[in-house]
Amino acid sequence: MDLIIQHIAQLLTLAGPKGPRSGAAMADLGIIEDGLVAVHDGKIIAVGKSAELKPKLSLRPDTKVIDAGNQVVMPGFVDCHTHLVYGGSREEEFEQRACGATYQEIAARGGGIRSTVKATRAATKPELHQAALKRLSRMLLWGTTTAEAKSGYGLSTESELKILEVIRDLGKTQPIELVPTFMGAHEFPDEFRTTNNDIDRDGYVKLICEEMIPQVKELGLAEFCDVFCDQGVFTPAEAEKILETASNFDLVPKIHADELAQVGAAEVAGKVRAISAE
Repeated sequence: MDLIIQHIAQLLTLAGPKGPRSGAAMADLGIIEDGLVAVHDGKIIAVGKSAELKPKLSLRPDTKVIDAGNQVVMPGFVDCHTHLVYGGSREEEFEQRACGATYQEIAARGGGIRSTVKATRAATKPELHQAALKRLSRMLLWGTTTAEAKSGYGLSTESELKILEVIRDLGKTQPIELVPTFMGAHEFPDEFRTTNNDIDRDGYVKLICEEMIPQVKELGLAEFCDVFCDQGVFTPAEAEKILETASNFDLVPKIHADELAQVGAAEVAGKVRAISAE
C-alpha cells in the first residue's frame, strides 16, 4: 500500500448504476461517512468506512498517510468545455448584453469571437501561457483536475497552432490534465470578409480542411476537432465537411450545436458520430 487517506468526514464515491443519471438519481452521491481511501501504484484499490477497511490493509513502514482533517474527499471535477488560451478581455460586452444587445448584434459589430481573435493573434506564446496558467490555478483551487481545452481564437494556421502549442506546454507544467481540441471552425476571420461583410466561406473551409487539420495532426497537437455550427457561423454542410475531414486525420469530432437557433447541427453530430454536441 503506497498511500491511505483517512479521517474523511464524507467520502463521495459517486458509485451507482452505469449510464447517465436523471431526476432523483442525480442526488445519490454514494456518500461514505468516516471514509478511508487506499491507493497502490497510483490507483485507488479500496474505499470504505475507516473502521471496516483499515484493519484489512497491509501498511508498509513507508506507506504515506494523509489526514483529511474530517473534510470531504471527492473526485476531481472534469470540465468538458473550455476556451482556456486567449488574449484580451471582453468585459465591455458584458455591459452590452446587460443592456439588451444580443450575441449576434455584438458579433456583427466585430465583437465577440472576432474581438478576442485580434487580441490572441497579437499576444506572444509566453503571454498566452502566463494568462492561461493563472486561469488553471483558479480552476484547480475550486476542484477541477481534468479539462478539455479548445483552440479557436486564432483562426489562422499560425495562430491556431500557437494556441495548441501553449495548451501542450501547459499540460507539462501544471497538475491539471488537459485534453486538447482543435477549433479553427469557431468563426470566419476578418481576412476572409469583404468591406460589405461578405464572407469567402468556401475559402476558409478549404484552409481548415487542407492546411490546418493536416498540420494539427502532423504535430500531434489535438485529440478532438470542434465546429461552431449555428446561425451566423458554420452551416451544417460546412460543419459536416470539416468534421469528416478531421475524422480522416484521426481527430475525434465534436460540435457546438444549435446554441443560437435550430439549424440542424444536432443531425450533423449524429451523421459524423460526434463524441459530443455542446
